[in-house]
Amino acid sequence: MELIAKRMTGVFFLVLLLLAGTAVAAPPSGGKTYKWVDDKGVIHYSDKAPLEAVNREQTILDNQARTVRRIDAAPPESQRRLSEEGAEKQRLEQVQKDIAARKDRALLLSYFKEEDLDFARDRTLSLLAAQVEATNAVLSQLQTRHKNLLERRETGGVLPEGELEKLESDIVARSAAIDRDLREKESIYARYERDKQRWRELKEAEKARLEAEQQANKK
Repeated sequence: MELIAKRMTGVFFLVLLLLAGTAVAAPPSGGKTYKWVDDKGVIHYSDKAPLEAVNREQTILDNQARTVRRIDAAPPESQRRLSEEGAEKQRLEQVQKDIAARKDRALLLSYFKEEDLDFARDRTLSLLAAQVEATNAVLSQLQTRHKNLLERRETGGVLPEGELEKLESDIVARSAAIDRDLREKESIYARYERDKQRWRELKEAEKARLEAEQQANKK
């Protein structure tokens, strides 16, 4: 009986090979069998995973020529790179979503009323205005000192070495600081306006959610 079974198994493989209609290498006998196709379309069988078929599609057969598992072929380099780029894009998008969600939570926790945002904005702008005023006061002193030094030089007076150059550098730096602060004022106002708009949207969404829950509880 065992001999008959082995012959039947051999016949079964032969039928499979004839149906395939492709040149093949004979399958080994024993346990698991790896089936794969090379570049020339030739079907190969092996009792262990072949190194030359690492990146190819493989089928693992049992000793009855039944499919146990399929191993997909490795994607081409270009496809793999596109897949990695897609995964990285999704990761970055998720990071941005997480950051936005944290900002939304902080916005709702920081301000209970819309007027709270106006108060915070005005306080920030007030601090910035005080900073600009202080810088302007220092700048005025520097400009006065610079004017005095120029007048002394015109009348033949001796100037401290390097002081005129240092004053001119300080004047440029202080003027630039004032310009930055004035631009920051516009940025602060615009930022708080965006925060107010987002705060309203979040509050409306929260209100709609609560109303939906109440309606669901009534049912």
